[in-house]
Amino acid sequence: MVVCYLAHCLLNANAKVDEGARCAGVSTPVLALLRERGATIRQMPCPELAFGGTRRFWAVREQYDTPAYRAHCRRLAEPVAAQVRADLAAGNRVVVIGIDGSPSMGVELTAADDSWGGRPNKPRDEDYPVTPGAGFFTETLLGLLGDDVAAVRAVGIGQDLFDYDEERELAKLGAILSGGEGSGAR
Repeated sequence: MVVCYLAHCLLNANAKVDEGARCAGVSTPVLALLRERGATIRQMPCPELAFGGTRRFWAVREQYDTPAYRAHCRRLAEPVAAQVRADLAAGNRVVVIGIDGSPSMGVELTAADDSWGGRPNKPRDEDYPVTPGAGFFTETLLGLLGDDVAAVRAVGIGQDLFDYDEERELAKLGAILSGGEGSGAR
């Protein structure tokens, strides 16, 4: 069996910052693909919503890079890591599905710009800077898994990226669900 751990906003787009959601509610194409493949779905917490609430503005990694936020991500990731270990021990394949471009849930790409010091002064529909690497929550979760991380596949769905291509992202996820490597996945 494949057990998929989804970024919170894939099942609840209302957790996104204002104007950040690509859909209303559930990301239906991602959910349909997972259901079609018979995957078990587990929703991970949204560290940004739990930390900043619903009235937060969109931010980059450097704005979240504080001891308080790192500790917050660790508190949220510990029970997820325990469940992942239990799923692995039961013989399941585990796939972590994050949101590329997110400063917290990114897998291959995270939002980063050391010049941002407050609310962004550009429209939300403009591309914002990303850099290779994982977001804080993903980095913390995978780190907590220790040696078990080798048995876990992690993939980012690029919904936070300006050039988001749904077909390309679903094909990448489909390849991973089928046991293939897929491009850009760890």
